[in-house]
Amino acid sequence: MRSQLPGHYYSQGGQTMSPLFRKWWRKMKPEPRAIILMYHRVDEPTCDPWQLSVSPAHFEQQLRQLRQNWRPTSLAELVQDIKSGTVRKRSVALTFDDGYLDNFIHAKPLLEKYGIPATFFVTTKNYERQLSFWWDELQTLILETPHLPERLTLSIATESFTFEIGPESTLTPSLLEKHKTWLAAEDISAPTLRCQLYYDVWRRLRPLPDDEQQNILAVIRQWANLSANLNGSPVRMESHQLQSLASHSLFSIGAHTVTHPALAEHPAQMQLGEIRESRQSLEKMLGCSVKFFAYPYGSYNSDSVTIVKEENFEAAVTTHEGVVTRSSNPWKLCRYQVNNWDGKTFEAKINSWFKKQENTF
Repeated sequence: MRSQLPGHYYSQGGQTMSPLFRKWWRKMKPEPRAIILMYHRVDEPTCDPWQLSVSPAHFEQQLRQLRQNWRPTSLAELVQDIKSGTVRKRSVALTFDDGYLDNFIHAKPLLEKYGIPATFFVTTKNYERQLSFWWDELQTLILETPHLPERLTLSIATESFTFEIGPESTLTPSLLEKHKTWLAAEDISAPTLRCQLYYDVWRRLRPLPDDEQQNILAVIRQWANLSANLNGSPVRMESHQLQSLASHSLFSIGAHTVTHPALAEHPAQMQLGEIRESRQSLEKMLGCSVKFFAYPYGSYNSDSVTIVKEENFEAAVTTHEGVVTRSSNPWKLCRYQVNNWDGKTFEAKINSWFKKQENTF
């Protein structure tokens, strides 16, 4: 009996597939899938409202799972596989955003121990000036400062903003415990007035250019009666540490703009400067080419993608969730953010991600 599948027929030697059938079969057959993991910090900060940190102990458990159950690969190898149409199943690439010092102190030795590659995306102004990222400083000022005035008044863009924390001006142990467990992206309502203040200021600062963010932080700093660089020590990887990573066979450095703006909120010319200058600064400092780019906050538009292509980056990563296949757009690669999970939870997450379909944006 002749099959009803398109273009299919039999020959005397057995089943033969016509070009039409082969095309149909390739379309229907599930493509091999890979995933890209997104980390930020490997540390244990006091508060972590955006779930950016994985403890060193949990990070090691996650690496052990990766080495035992999946195929760790470099971002460069994965991008080459995408472009050649030969993505290998169960491949997992690791990336780190922003350039936190703990990447070098805690993550690097563990990655070396398990022989797992990683790409570190770095914002250049922060390693040059060694100041905290604005969201980290805002967190310290509002969520962790022992004593604050009861009222904060700010002029942000064209808006006059006033907020009263009243009875929470003194940070009690009970308040601090709530701040430690608060997840800004998940909790429907903030558990304290300080958390609400942090979020209200955060969402107003996020779309602004760096100079305006820093001016507003200076006002908040003065209100809190604190100075810049609250930690009093380096918080970002310095040039010699980035050079050490770039010269290591397991690691590579990627560009992440100069000041970490939400690119989609800004004109094309400003985006071009941020993207081009960050790459030029890194290449001058590292003495090697920088091939990959990460969109800050995952914020991009058609201008951003066009610029990344025209600047000859080989690939760029987003914060959209999804698997990677040979059909993936190299300049809009999906990633999954890793939270502070133990090894077994991490294993279950990876398994569930591999079952998902590719997302396209």
